[in-house]
Amino acid sequence: MKTTFALIVLIAPLFLSYGKTNISDPNIRDLQVLSNWFEGEFDNDEQLWVEARSDWWGKPEEKHDRIHTIHKRIQADSIGKYVFYIEEYINDDPSNVGRQRIVSFESLVNKPGIAMKLYFLKNAEKYRLNSDTHEQMITNISKESLFGLDGCDVIFQRVGDQYHGSMVNKACQFGKGDEKRYSVHDVTVSETQYWRVDRTFLVSDDSFFKGHPNNDPHKMRKVNFYSCDVSFYEKAYYLPSEKDTNYKNLLVHDQGGIVYLENPVDGKTYFIQLRNKQYPYYPLEDSDFFFLRFKEKNAKASTALAFAEPNAKKIGFQMNWASAICECKNN
Repeated sequence: MKTTFALIVLIAPLFLSYGKTNISDPNIRDLQVLSNWFEGEFDNDEQLWVEARSDWWGKPEEKHDRIHTIHKRIQADSIGKYVFYIEEYINDDPSNVGRQRIVSFESLVNKPGIAMKLYFLKNAEKYRLNSDTHEQMITNISKESLFGLDGCDVIFQRVGDQYHGSMVNKACQFGKGDEKRYSVHDVTVSETQYWRVDRTFLVSDDSFFKGHPNNDPHKMRKVNFYSCDVSFYEKAYYLPSEKDTNYKNLLVHDQGGIVYLENPVDGKTYFIQLRNKQYPYYPLEDSDFFFLRFKEKNAKASTALAFAEPNAKKIGFQMNWASAICECKNN
């Protein structure tokens, strides 16, 4: 009897601990999945590539800006457990920062769903990724460094293999007088994509105020990074010369990422670009592809193109006077 009693005492606390950790919050699994999918970098280069075609169905004013967004997971216990620093730049120019935010994902606990709380940064420029103060500011961040707006939480629900988030209708209001307005912020997050509609309307008559002119989202895809080596040769790749130049470990992403390089032999500037495409104008079979483009800056046509299957781990080309090889860094 003593042995049996001791066994029960040992097992019971384990069962209670298991229950508190895994069953008390019905949203905990979705909270972790959504946070994992949200982390990373996203770009809508493919959307602009389609809209640039002459047979695209939209109006010129409905074309989207190029957006590259970075969602960096940070440690900020005073704000929450699932916290991100967000920085977005426009038209492939990292210095043209269009958005900076801190967001925190939290379970609604007593009902299905996850709230994304939005915060704005005081002294925002000091937080920029290319600033000397970024790491120091992020490390010391607290709620005193932020400010927010009431009613502006984005509430996510899982729908199939995606999470759809929206603000409560007309709850996020700001501004004064005739320019008092409310925000419409709709987000879709999946394992590989991040789509967002962000517009404002006047409270007085619900008329459109600012944002994209229609409800078509910025359709950003998660990027994969490649490490690229590029070489220029004075004579040929098999005839070494002191004027040969090798660029190593260049980081390029596969959603239209570009890196510019100078060729000392001819004094011209070239670039390599990676694009992982889901081409919408052909049937599903064999319509997706991955390619590397090598081009002289401002030239009308590419100098070289290399093609591979979607999400290829390696891609490259070899010419007598130039070569490139890129290898995926993601697992």
